[in-house]
Amino acid sequence: MSGWEAAEACAEDWADDERMAHLFSAFKRSREVNSRDWDSKMGFWAALVARAARGRGLSFSLADLQLWFLRKGSAPLGLRVVLDDMIRRGLIQKESNFAANVDASWLAWGVGLLLVKPLKWTLSSMLGTDQLSPDESFVLVELVEEKAAQVLQLCQKSLHSSHPVGSFAELQAVCLSTCPDDRSFYLALLQLQKEKRVAVAELDGEKIVKFARSSHHKVSPVNEIDIGIFQLMRCEKLLNQKVESLSEDAERCKKEAQSYLKTGKKQLALKCLKTKKKSEKRLENIHAKLDTIQTILDRIYSSQSDKMVVDAYQAGLGALKQSMKDVTVSKVESLMDQIEEFCDTQEDINQAIAGANLGPAGAVDMDELEEELNTLLAEVTQEESKLPDVPSTPLPWSSSASVPAADLIDHELEAELSKLTLSDTRIQAGAVDPASTNKALLDPTAL
Repeated sequence: MSGWEAAEACAEDWADDERMAHLFSAFKRSREVNSRDWDSKMGFWAALVARAARGRGLSFSLADLQLWFLRKGSAPLGLRVVLDDMIRRGLIQKESNFAANVDASWLAWGVGLLLVKPLKWTLSSMLGTDQLSPDESFVLVELVEEKAAQVLQLCQKSLHSSHPVGSFAELQAVCLSTCPDDRSFYLALLQLQKEKRVAVAELDGEKIVKFARSSHHKVSPVNEIDIGIFQLMRCEKLLNQKVESLSEDAERCKKEAQSYLKTGKKQLALKCLKTKKKSEKRLENIHAKLDTIQTILDRIYSSQSDKMVVDAYQAGLGALKQSMKDVTVSKVESLMDQIEEFCDTQEDINQAIAGANLGPAGAVDMDELEEELNTLLAEVTQEESKLPDVPSTPLPWSSSASVPAADLIDHELEAELSKLTLSDTRIQAGAVDPASTNKALLDPTAL
């Protein structure tokens, strides 16, 4: 980020000479003098430093910041205070401190040469001074974590999911768009190593990187199986390259033979065909080796899956044993006997409650109840005997089947009405006995 780039990042403030003169001035020795002004000024430069670092790679120095924020020939005077505050808050970290947890394998690769501490900073540290060197490199912690996550995702996609092991050079080429230089790639791998996502090793001078199978798992150290699989994969790659080269040679010899035949050079054509046959023979042998390597790799991947299944079975069996540790057949049988005993006891209690004698106040004489029931039955039978007999002859209106239903009902009602009127008249005149009238009503033929 140059001066004009910084101007674009904060255009409104950068064009204000009075405002920028205040921001470019040195910080007060104590924040307590004017905490509001201190915090405002610190917030401006901390945000601008983070933005500049994102645009310039994973590492930067005080000298870089002074160059990036140059305005009208002047550099900000308070950048050292800003860096100290950002270090205190954990926003940035010295590159040397960031690489302090590097193991021997990384140091053997020469990471220490890439992330070497400047001589001036080393001398100042030995002398006990806290003054920041302009060449001391810093990293933006959040940016390094983001780059590390991108590297992990890219490498996991390019490697075999069952065994994500690859060479350093191949993985660096895969991540070239995210980490364009060695320094950035090393810093990203260091962050992944701290997160237990990456393990490293070296085989015959070649750097091997092993990644975690997923972002939710931790990586295990590189073991003999990993090295064996890596060697098989490397051999497979070399053989594929030979296959491609021999295929091109065979095709070239075929075309040369055709060309010689056209010009009548039969011997040269035969020589080319002979070379072509040799290449094809070698191709057959290489294809057989590739099939063997692929078979071995498939068996290894299958054995790893089988091991995972066996481990799962073992874990399940352990959990089952733990859950059934205090359960035995004798305990279950004893428990069932107790349950049956308690059920029988409960049944006895229920029967006792249902047939309990509540005393003389609640006692009931069953003979008395039987006598009362017989009396009620006798009364009902006597009432039924007083009812008149059912007429044996059909009623007059019952033979009028051909009359429509509505007319039949009207005719019956009129006949009954005339009988009731005649009965009432006779009763009033005293000529008819009421009992005989009731009998006549019941027997229409008596009228």
